[in-house]
Amino acid sequence: MNCKINSKELLDPAFLRKSRYSYVNYDDENLAAVLCFALARHNADLILHQQRIELYSKSNKQDLLFSAIVDLFIALGNKGVEYKERILDKFHTKLTQKQTIKLTAALTNNIFATTPIKNLQQSRLSLGLEGQLLSNKHL
Repeated sequence: MNCKINSKELLDPAFLRKSRYSYVNYDDENLAAVLCFALARHNADLILHQQRIELYSKSNKQDLLFSAIVDLFIALGNKGVEYKERILDKFHTKLTQKQTIKLTAALTNNIFATTPIKNLQQSRLSLGLEGQLLSNKHL
């Protein structure tokens, strides 16, 4: 018997604990609101981030999926590079090329709450800045 395991399908140990929230009676829109509220209170909870990403992926909400992944990248900071790579590998087909490029760049150059990102919708951790940073010669 030859068993081959795809390492990308293995669960991270951080996700083996049970969530503190029960989502049985929620539709997608209400569940998204509950997850966003919970993330506002517990923004370092990786399970909440993962659940939000999975929800937006399942419901094919491309821009919200991108925002949820950006929030995860902000929460992780310079840690969890392999986890970020697995998330990007799993969901890049549901993102635009520009979104994928932005997240790929964020693997080596961290995304911060103050990083300007266009069209970021319903982010919980980004400050919502848009545009380009100007140098001193533009002032």
